[in-house]
Amino acid sequence: MFINPFERIAGWQALFIGLVVMSLTAVVGKINHVAFDGVLDVHKWATFSFSTAFAMQAVNFLALFLTMWLAGICFSTSKLRVIDVAGTMALARAPMLLLAIICFLPVVPERLFDMPRVIIFSLTGILFVIWMVALMYNAYSVSCHLKGSKAILSFIGALLVAEIVSKLIFIFLLNSLFVNSPTTACISDGTSSVENSAYIADIRQKTENVVRAFEKSEFETITVYFNETMKKKLPSKDLKILWAQLQLEMAFGKFEKADMDGLKETSIDKYYIIDVPFFFAKETIRLRLFFNEDEEISGLFFQPIK
Repeated sequence: MFINPFERIAGWQALFIGLVVMSLTAVVGKINHVAFDGVLDVHKWATFSFSTAFAMQAVNFLALFLTMWLAGICFSTSKLRVIDVAGTMALARAPMLLLAIICFLPVVPERLFDMPRVIIFSLTGILFVIWMVALMYNAYSVSCHLKGSKAILSFIGALLVAEIVSKLIFIFLLNSLFVNSPTTACISDGTSSVENSAYIADIRQKTENVVRAFEKSEFETITVYFNETMKKKLPSKDLKILWAQLQLEMAFGKFEKADMDGLKETSIDKYYIIDVPFFFAKETIRLRLFFNEDEEISGLFFQPIK
């Protein structure tokens, strides 16, 4: 039942169970900030909406099912039932729910550079992915009536294609789902622009305080300067996750320093905008802050420097 349940559970029954399991995986993954952004991908410290969580599960399932079904048509001499391929592939993703649940345990690192826990979580994730791949292979073998080297080679090829297809979909078609998460915060409405020197001096001081807070990882200090909309959209715990994402998920490397001397200021309508270069080990990006007329931060973005 743990490696090859597909002789007993297939067709509509397997599809129903698989869809329920994937839905639960989406919910638990959202709560625990675990992203399944690829057929074989699992990432911690992710911030996204519930719609994105379900979209990831849907894309992964459809990419896996379609590539395995097409591989079965190409390499199997038997007549295939689409519902068998769909059902077994849906059920094969069950280990990801258990992996998402494990993230409730204290073995999961709370900080990016908590290396002992990072290693433990990484090894645990690899084991669960291996288990899922074993289930996928048995699902493919049973539903497509293939065995031996033909089954192994065609399965490996189809799985690689499914992984590539899912990643391309996320990168080029569904990227906005991630951009619209709290990673980029909403800008609140204002009524008038302000240009007086006292206002600008206060804004610069608050910007410096925010930059120093990022350097010390004091995220609650940063949210003090947020307006009410920002406090709801990007609380300190999500800001902490975003900060970890920049260094790990987006592969910018470890944060090194901010350059207050490189600060740039502009104003657009009712907002005063300040950009500060942030130097990471592998990339330099800018922190962009939008201040409203009440000297509150109504937008916070990390953007590449072009």
